[in-house]
Amino acid sequence: MQRRQWFKVVGGMITMGIANAKEEDLTKLKVRFVSWGGIGHPNRIRTAAKMGIDTHRLPLNPWSDEQGRYDFRLADTYLPALKEAGITTVVHIFSHGVPKWFWQKHPDAMPRNAKGETDDTYGSVWHPQIREQVQRGIAALLDYLGERDLLRLVDGIEVGVAFEGQLSYMWHHFWAYDPYALTAYRFFLRGRYGDIAYLNSAWGTRYRTFSDIYPPIRWAETPECRDFLDFYRQSLLDAAEEWSEAVAAKFSPKIWLWLSHFIVPDQRPYAARYPTFYLRRLKELKRADVAIISVVPGWQTKEEVAELKGLGITVIGEWEIVPKAEGQQRQARLAWDLGCDGFFVGVLENLIDETGALTEVGKVTAEVISRWRSGQRP
Repeated sequence: MQRRQWFKVVGGMITMGIANAKEEDLTKLKVRFVSWGGIGHPNRIRTAAKMGIDTHRLPLNPWSDEQGRYDFRLADTYLPALKEAGITTVVHIFSHGVPKWFWQKHPDAMPRNAKGETDDTYGSVWHPQIREQVQRGIAALLDYLGERDLLRLVDGIEVGVAFEGQLSYMWHHFWAYDPYALTAYRFFLRGRYGDIAYLNSAWGTRYRTFSDIYPPIRWAETPECRDFLDFYRQSLLDAAEEWSEAVAAKFSPKIWLWLSHFIVPDQRPYAARYPTFYLRRLKELKRADVAIISVVPGWQTKEEVAELKGLGITVIGEWEIVPKAEGQQRQARLAWDLGCDGFFVGVLENLIDETGALTEVGKVTAEVISRWRSGQRP
């Protein structure tokens, strides 16, 4: 091929690439200033759009009552109102809203630590009934929205996984002592080592069988703890993959959003808070576009935020759900200084009253958003 022809071909390819990139930019939804919650009154939505909030996470509970009945009526009112206001809408699958009737039937589904303490704020990701009930609820939710022609109003999906709907367990202890967690951990170790003799050689231990092994009580830089952490993190990721697959089987959202906070380094193993680990894999599956991370001082670094952005993730900084005015400005500044793409403004009820008027926190939030959008530090 002559040089002139080569330049012509390559030039055409570059031009086509630029055109495609521009087209992609036009279709890509901008997510920067994000609210959450049940809203309470439609008047709040119009004001939210005017003040610059561009995305709302609408929580819908995938858990039924004891008779198997679901309540997704919140979507009937707010999905059309959010779309009319031009606000990007992410349906938050509120998987950690486990009802009391379920705990009464399945008390062993609560996460448990080495002391025997349990936590009823979310379900054990190893328990088959937790996995099944959430999957069933996801299918019911998407069917409900589809039957009412509401699914077309949904821009994104957020799959809550464990503690507070995050890719996280509670901290301070390892929460893998319920019966199903123990079975899963021992199965994991059999798969990794095959023979107990190989495990003992690697760990410097004298276990007779895999059934004798329990999770570590405290974190240490040992082969045993590192193996456990591999299992612990992978278990959260498995739940995220399984539940997002249940979504993908019925719906293809434009945005996949995940709540994945960091935490202080000495608590990371206990909470299994490793956002880059989870989001890298979910990005490979094309199921990660936006991550809401922490901005609490000492929990994360600017370099860690940059690493997430390097994966092609839009990063939103969060601290408080119901901040006061000075707290809102503080968390916006922290998000800005960390290099986040935007920040979480909290619940609309805290920013806007039922008449649509801004509260004091709302006024500060509107000013902060305005400064951010103009390229100024909040």
